[in-house]
Amino acid sequence: MPLTQSFIRRRTIVLHPLCSCTVIAAQVLSELSHLDTDRMETITSENIILKKNPDFSVMESATGLLPIQYKYLLGSPPSIKRFLTIGISSFHKKKEHLLLKTIDSIFSHCRQEELNLITVVIYLANNDSKLNKENAEEMKVQFSAHVKAGRLLVIQSSVESYPPVHNLKVDLWGKNIKYKSKQNVDYAYLVNFCANLSQYYLMLEDDTACATGFVSIIQSYVRTMEESWTTIAFSRLGYIGKLYHSSDLTKLARFLLMFYDVIPADWLMTYFHKTKMQGETIFYWPSLFQHVGRISSFHELEVQHTDSEFYEDIGSLGDALTASCFTNMQIYGNYIPANVCPPGRGVFWGMNVTAKSYFTIVFDNPIIPQKIQIYTGSAEHSTDILHNGFVEKGRLKVHLNERQTCLSFIPIGDFKSGFFEMEDQTNKGDIECLRIKATAPQKHWLRIRRISIWVKKS
Repeated sequence: MPLTQSFIRRRTIVLHPLCSCTVIAAQVLSELSHLDTDRMETITSENIILKKNPDFSVMESATGLLPIQYKYLLGSPPSIKRFLTIGISSFHKKKEHLLLKTIDSIFSHCRQEELNLITVVIYLANNDSKLNKENAEEMKVQFSAHVKAGRLLVIQSSVESYPPVHNLKVDLWGKNIKYKSKQNVDYAYLVNFCANLSQYYLMLEDDTACATGFVSIIQSYVRTMEESWTTIAFSRLGYIGKLYHSSDLTKLARFLLMFYDVIPADWLMTYFHKTKMQGETIFYWPSLFQHVGRISSFHELEVQHTDSEFYEDIGSLGDALTASCFTNMQIYGNYIPANVCPPGRGVFWGMNVTAKSYFTIVFDNPIIPQKIQIYTGSAEHSTDILHNGFVEKGRLKVHLNERQTCLSFIPIGDFKSGFFEMEDQTNKGDIECLRIKATAPQKHWLRIRRISIWVKKS
């Protein structure tokens, strides 16, 4: 009997649940490479004995959940699958930790019906379990209502389960290879956990601002997609705003782990959709998410990458009205009241806000408002909101101190977290002025970025 044939008859391969056909083939070829190549023709498929493992499933091994152990720090998985899971991997940065602001941006830019569609999963990737618990406690205090509603989960995993991230070969990413390798593993563990929670998965970073109504916009856009897709980008920055089918997440987890020490995550995510036959990245315009952090995840240097195509307020800007505006606040630079005064689409910025500060809108013609929205602050200046204040409607327009105003004002509602909204389809009375009034001094400036008014048509 030839040597090779004798060797193969004695060689037994047992399929293991974590093995793949590629690994088995490579193992056999490696051993055959040491044999006499002149006798290779005597080897046939009948010479290899495969013992079937009854517990092995090809599809489960290739696409099932990875057996990673997670620990819940807050919340528990929802009992039913929702439309969207929003995943964030967070590593605590000493100089700038914006995770709480990011979570607040997610929830505050959703209406109630949108909140019912989402689950937010925070993967705390700090090596220090004590620090993870402290971060989780901060989230519990600020977002207890969302935790109770089952829409906020906070998890961690064991450091011991990570592959090596030290003494790796420097390749495509220079000195940051240790941090970026760990980041690949962090993302892999996060998406693996989220695989069965919802229909779709959205990747964000822990220093991100969201556009108003982003959930409904994503839902509407996905419904209009006629071609098959793997990834849709709702931002042009790195990992932010990448949307996936949840059914692809276990494959993405394996893909990130396969090349974790070779290729950065943003490249891998691009390669992933290419391997699934989506040639070009599908971008949604305008961008729904903005990067607001200035401290790099990989070092303590200050960097700034922003998306120039991000619009915080998307959708109808209200009806085209004509009006004049004035304020008693000190104005910063060229950010004058006229910038935001209907039909203006700019920004007003006021300083030294007191309990007597106001911003008045005087309409050229009386209007019957059906809906009013006033936005203050911004993604980049989240503290420059009206912290305490309300809106009044005015009548009896007169000339006073060389400008027009109204003699009679009646309050119609308060600002909440820097946002005012009134919707009254039954309103029949006309008004001639609107006035924004502060009720307490604040150390932060006031930035009014949008005043949208919808009126009853005659």
